[in-house]
Amino acid sequence: MEGQQMQELVIRKIPFDFDGVPFLWNPDNPRFALDMNKVSFFAIGLERYFCRAVQAAEPRIDDPQVLAIARAFREQESLHSLAHRQHVRALSARYPGLRETLEQLIAHFDALYEARSLDFHLAYAGGLESIFTPVFRLFLDYRAIYFGGGDPRVASLFLWHFCEEIEHRSAALDVYNHVCGSYLFRLRNLPAIARHVAQGLQLLDAGFKAHVPDVPAHLYSAPEKVGVPRGAHLAVLSGILGAQLPGHRPAKQSVPEYFHEWTARHAAGEDMTRVYGQGVGA
Repeated sequence: MEGQQMQELVIRKIPFDFDGVPFLWNPDNPRFALDMNKVSFFAIGLERYFCRAVQAAEPRIDDPQVLAIARAFREQESLHSLAHRQHVRALSARYPGLRETLEQLIAHFDALYEARSLDFHLAYAGGLESIFTPVFRLFLDYRAIYFGGGDPRVASLFLWHFCEEIEHRSAALDVYNHVCGSYLFRLRNLPAIARHVAQGLQLLDAGFKAHVPDVPAHLYSAPEKVGVPRGAHLAVLSGILGAQLPGHRPAKQSVPEYFHEWTARHAAGEDMTRVYGQGVGA
């Protein structure tokens, strides 16, 4: 089966610590730092939502390989959510209003879970997860631009998360295809999924603007730091569009070289809480 190698998912419990971390944790690329803070909040609600959906689907999985994929996927995603909660907790210690923003974001996903079918939830997970490899490849390949000048604790959090998303890149779609299997259903619901993502990000924008007053207003519309070739952005767009084709198989996508480097360093016992960023070598 296409997702067979996903049985090799590694469960990594990394003891991150974000006490005192600044909100704009990358002064060399503050717009990216702002965007990744949104990802930390979003990931808590999103991955909780995915875990609920996959767990609810497990009684409908009659293939032990797919069931193993589902359970390992949930365990990795649960650990991601926990680590991002630690990051958000550190940010909220300085800006307490952000706790309300997190509650609103979680409620945004809880309302969707109650309103839509399990097939929809699995389509959301399978469709979104299938585009992560080209998106996160960009950040890993150009990590010097995105993370090089940043706080190594936060940079290391995202490098871990992005590498593990690439590692389980086919898991959610494997589960969807096994339980539901309708390509047309997944395609038909893409606009609703895209709207839900956009609404969540708008919610976070509003929360940040309300509760973090010392972030310059212009930063929310500032252009991305230059240095990433246009062709790399086009490759991301191509990868996202390709993921919508009926024959798309995430497991067949090539992975960034840094993914192999990161997993090898973890396997060798290196401290992965500070592997990249300001004052830390590549």
